[in-house]
Amino acid sequence: MKSKSYFTLREWVIIISLALVSALINTYIPIKSITRHLGIPGPAAGMALLGGVIFVLWISLARQITGRRYSGIITSVIIASICLFIHPWYGVISPSWFSIYGIVGLGCMGVIIELMSRSYWRSIIGGGLGSLSCLLITWLAIGFHAGTWVSKEWAPFLILGAIVSGGIGVLIAKGITRMIWARQSN
Repeated sequence: MKSKSYFTLREWVIIISLALVSALINTYIPIKSITRHLGIPGPAAGMALLGGVIFVLWISLARQITGRRYSGIITSVIIASICLFIHPWYGVISPSWFSIYGIVGLGCMGVIIELMSRSYWRSIIGGGLGSLSCLLITWLAIGFHAGTWVSKEWAPFLILGAIVSGGIGVLIAKGITRMIWARQSN
């Protein structure tokens, strides 16, 4: 008996394509340099301020376009996998398993976005909380393993930035989805 995939080929193409775009944005836009130039200290300041556009947008877009449960979670794990294939999570190579935090952080983001995607306002809140969860996991991992902690002065600003950025990522995804559906109905 042949088992059927939960996602169609079209849905897999959408999920993988969006994950690839997210991972490439994360890899090739010099976000760390931008935040340093602006005088915003890390760690993960770029994720805090731009995580909504780098990650949340693409995870939420996959969920909204496919309309399928788990597509946000799958997209987030694929994003993490592609990023880790390119380079270790935040360049930390010791301990050798440190990059698992990238999968956990982005996986948590995907789960929260997925669980909160049921209504308009919940999905925006979910984008913010998903972004924040990934940031907090990353901060703790970098703090415990690399000894670099976020400054107390910047932490509230970066936390607020992660929440706002995540919410904006969902709003952008909703706008893109509306444009796609409007084009298809014409």
